[in-house]
Amino acid sequence: MMAPDSSPPQSRALDDESVAAVRLALQRYLRDTRDPRALQASLLVVASEARARRILPEQLLVTLKDIWSSLPEVRAMTDSGEQVRLLQRVVTMCIREYYNA
Repeated sequence: MMAPDSSPPQSRALDDESVAAVRLALQRYLRDTRDPRALQASLLVVASEARARRILPEQLLVTLKDIWSSLPEVRAMTDSGEQVRLLQRVVTMCIREYYNA
């Protein structure tokens, strides 16, 4: 019989620093959507963290969408179609980074 695992359980949430970094990267991306490299790098970091903490991809996307919807830049957008297109692009990037991490 194996001894029970006495290691502390891993947190199922992203670090506050990671969330802040994604928030900043999203804000920068919204100012210039032509260059997604900084956002992709930030999404790779959180995707790697999520995988290490066994956060499911759908949980990561819920967190990402929560961050997205909290941004003043997003709430100020008057073109809802553009907002949806940008969010779809960000979600696609996040999924890609999650499975490439």
